[in-house]
Amino acid sequence: MGRIFGTFGVRGIANEEITPEFALKIGMAFGTLLKKEQPEKELWVVIGRDTRVSGEMLKNALISGFLSVGINVIDVGVAPTPAIQFACKYFGTDGGAVITASHNPPEYNGIKLLEPNGLGLKKERETIVEEIFFKEEFYKAKWDEIGQLVERDIIRPYIDTIKAKVDVEAIKKRNPFVVMDTSNGAGSLVLPYLLRELGCKVISINAQPDGHFPARNPEPNEENLQDFMKIVKSLKADFGVAQDGDADRSVFIDENGNFIQGDKTFALVVKAMLEENKGGLVVTTIATSHIIDELAKMYGGKVLKTKVGDLVVSRALLEHNGLVGGEENGGVIFPDHVLGRDGAMTVAKIVEIFAKSGKKFSELIDDLPKFYQVKTKKHVEGDRKAIVAKVAEIADKEGLKVDTTDGTKILFEDGWMLVRASGTEPIIRIFSEAKSEKRAKEYLNIGLKLLEEALKL
Repeated sequence: MGRIFGTFGVRGIANEEITPEFALKIGMAFGTLLKKEQPEKELWVVIGRDTRVSGEMLKNALISGFLSVGINVIDVGVAPTPAIQFACKYFGTDGGAVITASHNPPEYNGIKLLEPNGLGLKKERETIVEEIFFKEEFYKAKWDEIGQLVERDIIRPYIDTIKAKVDVEAIKKRNPFVVMDTSNGAGSLVLPYLLRELGCKVISINAQPDGHFPARNPEPNEENLQDFMKIVKSLKADFGVAQDGDADRSVFIDENGNFIQGDKTFALVVKAMLEENKGGLVVTTIATSHIIDELAKMYGGKVLKTKVGDLVVSRALLEHNGLVGGEENGGVIFPDHVLGRDGAMTVAKIVEIFAKSGKKFSELIDDLPKFYQVKTKKHVEGDRKAIVAKVAEIADKEGLKVDTTDGTKILFEDGWMLVRASGTEPIIRIFSEAKSEKRAKEYLNIGLKLLEEALKL
């Protein structure tokens, strides 16, 4: 973790921690870095935001920062985070910035800086941006060198590129009935239109952009989607899909109204892509289900495990020429499209898989190798990573098999349990998995007990 940036960008309460002054200085600092790296080049960046109330304020401040140091800006307005990442490559810019707090509540906002390929900024470059920020050693453009601002649409190119990557005719032939909930976020500008153009019958819920997120918390977890799950079942849809605030993740509900864990929809994509490509490298995190490992064995693939974080997975995909990547939270990364979690591309691929299978959504899930995973989280203040390290010490003393690649993972013969500090919120997450639901719950309880002991130390 840097002085400003976390695992990917920075987040905080809008107008308290993430202020216009802060955004201005971030634009000036990143712009100064770009100027130092390529002083003779005409430089361009892409900027976009999600639907949050504070987004326009912060976007304008960030743009001013870039313009003041002589960086030209392409403003794509409100768009999903993956669409803005896609825009970096599409427009051939020298970098970019996304104003978003993803799944956090409406009072939050944040800034993510991007490389020319759309990937999150490298840590060493973030460190330089931080140094420039705190020393306030900003480049000052002359009056006739101030950057220019242009507005461009990225939604249509983004949708068209996704459509070109799936079998639209097969989807139209089956004409799936999909209910979708974009949580009043940036996905509202993409998902309803994409699904209809793919050939689906669509009912949209919470698809009017509104940064107050009036309908539900933008985190698309089972707790927040209870009403949506009932709606999917009552309408007798083939399945439902819900997104977070910036639409980099999509989670699914089957025709019976059951919430599908993100590992399982990721597994559907992995299975299909390994079959289509006759193998390949799958990159995922240590927190993801071992379903992925089983599928790789079945379909001639290989699995590379990383620390938690879509930025880590994306970098590994790029470095190792991976086929597909993903996380346990429903984030799937298609490196030939966007080097980051891509909610819309995930939906398009799942719709294609569903259409070609001829099966019900629940049947597709039932066909996957059987593992059971349970999750919980605990609000914890203070040095959460130190607390998680204490969990490892206690577990080691108790003779348990411990992996500290990222957090504290305890390996059992028929499963595992992970205790890990969140990089964006004051919480510690506990995951567990086993080949029976009973065992998974037992392992989760072991994790909770170890965490309670660590908190007492």
